[in-house]
Amino acid sequence: MGYVKNHLATLVSGTFALVLTGLWFPLTEYAGVLHLVFQMAVPIMWFMVFICWIAQKAADYNHDQSHTHDEKKTTN
Repeated sequence: MGYVKNHLATLVSGTFALVLTGLWFPLTEYAGVLHLVFQMAVPIMWFMVFICWIAQKAADYNHDQSHTHDEKKTTN
């Protein structure tokens, strides 16, 4: 499973989204044209973090269900 329980994509995306969010205000005051770039990139990146988290939660749930589901076979 690893140290982050297979949430490495979520962790990397979240770190990048956090850095983009932190750089948004200082860089838009420096160059006003970057405001549109950050306005597009930051919400998309946080959406990607959410999607990665939901996808990994679903994969974990489906993986756990496959091991606990017992079918009884009936023979006639």
